[in-house]
Amino acid sequence: MINRFLISKKLLGKFKIKQKNPLALSCEKITGTPRTFNTAQIKSAIDNILFVDLEENILPELAIKSIEYLLKDLFIHMHQTGLYNRQLKLWKSMANIIEISVFKLQKGLFKKDELNAYIIDFFIDPRFQCISAIIDENKNPGEFEVYLNKIISSSNLTRLKGIFYFSNCIPDKDFISKLRLFTNSLDPISKYESILLKTNDVRLNVISYGKKDYDDYVFNNIYPELKSFKSEESMTLQ
Repeated sequence: MINRFLISKKLLGKFKIKQKNPLALSCEKITGTPRTFNTAQIKSAIDNILFVDLEENILPELAIKSIEYLLKDLFIHMHQTGLYNRQLKLWKSMANIIEISVFKLQKGLFKKDELNAYIIDFFIDPRFQCISAIIDENKNPGEFEVYLNKIISSSNLTRLKGIFYFSNCIPDKDFISKLRLFTNSLDPISKYESILLKTNDVRLNVISYGKKDYDDYVFNNIYPELKSFKSEESMTLQ
């Protein structure tokens, strides 16, 4: 396992988030009274998001698609399933992002070797990230804890509201069991909050990704597990 103290971040690029039409419906407004908006209105709001590349660097397609998934598709998914109610602070942060930084992870003291992973930091306040995403290109989640601890140890945990882990595989039962231990998911309601035990208010969500027929990337929410979420709690959460 890689020692997290030997891991550093190499900046690849930055984005600003703006509205195409400042007068149109925004995701920020939706999070104020989420029950009053339907899916069509939310789709209209996310279509109004504009990504402005600050450095005009060529970034990996996977990083760009992951950003779009979080701020668009997952934003809608959390509303449709009712998950936003249990992770409201994180959901509101997703709606208020103003800047994004993309990093390649590397290891070593003097000679830096690139790792098969990226970290993407999302900002409301340019000084502190409110969300971090780990994109792991390895075919197994063996370095998950190293990457997770790297973010936790180097972040302001009073500002950080969520960590997303993108896995290049479908996590097996052992990994899911580990996630449950990390987030104390025994309670049938609070398990959807998915708060990391090492923190007071940081949510952990796991996304699997892959390419379908060598075409576009496909993302799936893996954790917290939502298979029975809709039927069990739609009446109380939506």
